[in-house]
Amino acid sequence: MLTCTTDGHENILNKLLEQLYSNANKESHTDFGPRVHDGPVRRRGPVRQNFVRDNKRKASNASLISHLTAHTDSVNGIAVSPDHAFFVTCSDDNTVKIWDTARLERNVTSKSRHSYSQHHSRVKCICVLENSHCFASAAEDGSLHVVRVFITQTASLPKYSKLQVIREYRLQRPGEYITCMVHFNLGELSFHNMS
Repeated sequence: MLTCTTDGHENILNKLLEQLYSNANKESHTDFGPRVHDGPVRRRGPVRQNFVRDNKRKASNASLISHLTAHTDSVNGIAVSPDHAFFVTCSDDNTVKIWDTARLERNVTSKSRHSYSQHHSRVKCICVLENSHCFASAAEDGSLHVVRVFITQTASLPKYSKLQVIREYRLQRPGEYITCMVHFNLGELSFHNMS
């Protein structure tokens, strides 16, 4: 069952959700890539200590890892891959940036690994599809793109090879766009919630 509540435009979004659901069940899921496990990737090297809040002290022991300055306009969303290998950010500069957490952690670079620039207007929201290295991004022009991030884990640092658009959708009414997305799996069923 797919449900979505909005301010009067339920039919349009429900039709889009039904189309997404039926397309996902008709087509093979091989284009989404191999199933990715949940939880952080186990990496060699020093392990960071967990952040523990001490009620006696008011100051935290947090440290700045990096300044991420690749976007040229407001950042509207962030989403993390299920295995924590990368995270994605979307922005009003019409792009989605893919960031490698291992390289940021080790101070190798503070640059993004990829920049997805196939949207033609401001990218307003983003989510990562569960159990995959795919993200869905929605822009102000009503477009929704599902993109696969190709990663191979051969050495201590992952290698990023390419991005591939595997689905594209567009809302039918001009001026309408998706503002929030969530994706989660329940067994073999995929549920998408957009508003």
